[in-house]
Amino acid sequence: MLATAVPLFAVALGLAPVWVGVLVALPNVLPVALAMRAGRWIDRGGAGNWLAFGAAGMVSAPLLLALVPSVPALAAAQLMVGVFQLFKALASQTYVADLGGGRALERNYATYATLLSAGRLVGPLLAGIAIDGVGFGGAFAGAAGVLLATAAMTWAIRGGVADVGRDAVRPAEERAPPVPFDAGVAALPPRYGPRDALANVGVQLAVLSSAGVFVAISVRQAFLPIALQGLGYPATTIGALISLGALAAVAVRPLMPVVSRRLGGPARTLVVAMAAVAVAVGLLGVVSSVVAFGLLGVLAGFGTGVGNPLSIVTVASHVEPRHRGAALGLRLSLNRAAQLAMPVLIGAVIGVAGFGVGFGAAGLLLGGLAWAAARRVPAFERETPPT
Repeated sequence: MLATAVPLFAVALGLAPVWVGVLVALPNVLPVALAMRAGRWIDRGGAGNWLAFGAAGMVSAPLLLALVPSVPALAAAQLMVGVFQLFKALASQTYVADLGGGRALERNYATYATLLSAGRLVGPLLAGIAIDGVGFGGAFAGAAGVLLATAAMTWAIRGGVADVGRDAVRPAEERAPPVPFDAGVAALPPRYGPRDALANVGVQLAVLSSAGVFVAISVRQAFLPIALQGLGYPATTIGALISLGALAAVAVRPLMPVVSRRLGGPARTLVVAMAAVAVAVGLLGVVSSVVAFGLLGVLAGFGTGVGNPLSIVTVASHVEPRHRGAALGLRLSLNRAAQLAMPVLIGAVIGVAGFGVGFGAAGLLLGGLAWAAARRVPAFERETPPT
C-alpha cells in the first residue's frame, strides 16, 4: 500500500520526478549501513523478538502520514519504514532458513515468498481504491491498521519463533548462549565480515540477482504510477495494474521448485528471471495501453516471483547456518544500496529525457547484471554446499 501511495502522494504535493526518486530511495539509507550488523544481532539473539520489534515499529510510518500529511513527514516515514522493515525481513528470512535444507529449503522459501506476494497483490489495489474513495489520509490510515494487526499477531507468535529457531535445531553442545535483546554492539564481536561473505559464490550470485530484482521493483513502483497517472489512468486502475505483477508472482512461486528443476537449478533459473525482469522494465516507457502494461506486469511478476526467493536460497544453501544472518544482512545491505541509488538516478533521467529513456536505461542495467550473474553460475554449481 505504501509503495503505491507514496509516489502518488509526492506528485500530489507537487514534487518533480527526481524528488519522487529521492523519497522512494529513502527507506534504503539506513539499512545500507545497518543490515549486516542487524543480521549478526539476529544470529545471536534469535528471530522472534526482532521480528516483533520490526513489525511493531512499521506501524509508526503510515500513522505519521495519516496525522501529518506533508513532505517532511513523508521523508521521515520512509526512513522509519526502511529501518523497521530491515529487522522484520532479516528475522523472517533467517527463521525460514532454519526450518530445513535441500529441497525443503526451496519449498519453504516458495511458501514464504508466495505470502509476501499476496501482500503485494492486495496492497496496491487497496491503496488505489482508498485514494480514489477517501483520499491519501484514509489510505495511510488503512495501511497503519493493517500493520497494527500484523504487529499483534507477530507479538503473539514470537515465543514460538524463538523456540523453533536455529538453536532449537542444534545439538545442545553447539548452542551459543543467548544475547539479551537490548545488548549493545560490544556483545557481538565480528566473526564473519563482508569480505568473508563476498568470498562465497552463493552470496555473490545472490547479491547480483537480488540487486537486479529489487532495483526493478523499486523503479517500477516509483515511476510506473506516475507514468500511468500522466496517461490519464485513475488510482484504482494504477493499483490494479501494479497488483497484476504481484498476482503473477503469487501464481509462479508455489511452482518455484518445479521451475528451478526444469531450468537446471536455482542459479540458472535466477539468470532467466533477471532477463525477464530486464525486458519487463525496459519496455515500460514505450507502451501506452492497459493490455501492454498488463503483459509487462505479468512478465515482471514472473521474474521477481522466482528471482527474489531463489536469491535467498543461494545464500542459505552455500553459507554455514551460524553465519546465515550476517550473509543475508550483507545481501540486503547491498540490495538497499542499489535501491538507494537507482530511483534517484532514474528519476533524474526521466526528468531530463522522459519515461522511455528512463525505463530503457533501467532495463539495460538489469540486463548487465543478468550477464554478470550468468558468469558466476559455473562456480556456484561446482562448489559443495556446507553440511
